[in-house]
Amino acid sequence: MKRIIILFFALIFSVLAYAQTGNESQRPEIKFDAATYDMGVVTQEIAMHSFEFKNAGTSDLIIEKLVPS
Repeated sequence: MKRIIILFFALIFSVLAYAQTGNESQRPEIKFDAATYDMGVVTQEIAMHSFEFKNAGTSDLIIEKLVPS
């Protein structure tokens, strides 16, 4: 029983540590010019497109990980 209680508090503490805090007006906000791009039929091995974005928020926008789909 003691282990379950300790595990519960450790779980709650870890969730609260990652919770976002602060005022809504002070958060970063990413804005894309276009959310999708249709490449049509790709006949080459490499197809590329750049998505332009900007930080519309007031604090720094930090991109930690990118995952292609």
